Amino acid sequence: MNLSHPGVVTCVKPEAGPLGSSHGTSVLLLLTLVTLFAGIILGYPFWHTQGLGIPLTFDRMLLGCVILGAIVVFLHKGFMINSIAKSDLFLAILLAYLGVSAAMTVIREHHLNPAARYVFFYLVPGVLYFCVRLTPITHRAEKAVLIAFGCLGIYLSLTGLAEVAGLRSFVVPSYIMDRSVSSEFLGRARGPLLNPVVNGFLMTTAWAAWFLLGRSTARRWWLGMLMIHGIMAAGVISTLTRSVWLGAGLSGILLGYRFLPKAYRRAWLATGILGIALMVLAVKGFFWEMKRDRDLSAAEAARSAQLRPVLAQLAWQMAKDHPFFGVGLAEYDRAKMKYLANPQASYPINQAKSYTQHNVFLSILVEAGGIGLMVFLFLLGAWGRELVVGLRAGKRGLFLLAMVALVAYLVNGLFHDVSIIPQMNAVLFTIIGMAKSAGCSAYDHLRQPAQSPCFA
Repeated sequence: MNLSHPGVVTCVKPEAGPLGSSHGTSVLLLLTLVTLFAGIILGYPFWHTQGLGIPLTFDRMLLGCVILGAIVVFLHKGFMINSIAKSDLFLAILLAYLGVSAAMTVIREHHLNPAARYVFFYLVPGVLYFCVRLTPITHRAEKAVLIAFGCLGIYLSLTGLAEVAGLRSFVVPSYIMDRSVSSEFLGRARGPLLNPVVNGFLMTTAWAAWFLLGRSTARRWWLGMLMIHGIMAAGVISTLTRSVWLGAGLSGILLGYRFLPKAYRRAWLATGILGIALMVLAVKGFFWEMKRDRDLSAAEAARSAQLRPVLAQLAWQMAKDHPFFGVGLAEYDRAKMKYLANPQASYPINQAKSYTQHNVFLSILVEAGGIGLMVFLFLLGAWGRELVVGLRAGKRGLFLLAMVALVAYLVNGLFHDVSIIPQMNAVLFTIIGMAKSAGCSAYDHLRQPAQSPCFA
């Protein structure tokens, strides 16, 4: 592994194998994307059946094909040691640590919730990540990925607008507006995953994809691109979720900063941050007390915002009693009960009874302990550093898409436990994995035959 430059390794041009250097890996990339999108649009609420002791869904069955394809590619091409990065090792350590935590919790508590949480919210995203890490991504494949995410964003935005307007006939799949499936967040753009946070996260990422595609669009298509940006903006707004708006705003600032001439970047950054701050102050009352859900009053919405300090104090009390290894994966709701019974608490702790943790970092601290949180932070820090190195090296495309996804994930994670929202980890891990693979693609070797630095 060449570590002559911090955060950079030297890629070796992959040799053609029996599958061909590009054909086999292209099929694997396509399978991975289809699996990811099936999990978003055709997931558990759309269709499931019982099999092999677990609910089977379209994406879970497709995942088997992805794993089989990854094994075939690995056997023919191998996974070169000099393409393994520090963040890959951090992710492997995190998956191993959480796997042990889940197994120990299952043994101790005699139920399978920790195992299910680990498999579907960490292991499967990790598998998707390492599958796309096996697939060098060409410039053409990179553009195809951006188009795919852009089309997903248009679908989610139009569906979200139909949800808010109550146009049931235009909402597909129809279960999105079915109260019997879930009444939570009804009235907002909650999308096929029935959650406005992940829906807004996906739309923010897709909006960035359209921004990147639009820079190479011919002038005759500019009006169409402007309409698409309007649709994406309306979709993000229709989530009626404050953290989504903040994440989208900061992502827009990031994109502008990267594409503006250097002389204007500082002014753009200062203006963007100041604009967001002034907007929040100007509409503070509406911002915190607006009625969003059909079954939630404005007063209840305000109380939910005020609850976060209570949840933070509760998490801190739990973390002090379990500082290193936590209470166990997926054990927050059970473990918090004895703290809710504390009559000497200096804050209205009973208000937290019906709520899960609202901060991804506090959630991991409580359930996986300080060790788990430290590895998670190292992973996020390594990803961020590698993306910055790639951007400084002049790479854009998937690099910027991954940076936007990471920013939106972190912003939403400050206000929600995004690690337990379906497909949130899977999308983030897959996009970052694709960006890292794009940095080590054969396309880069065509441009720099001798040696191609790629962030890793």
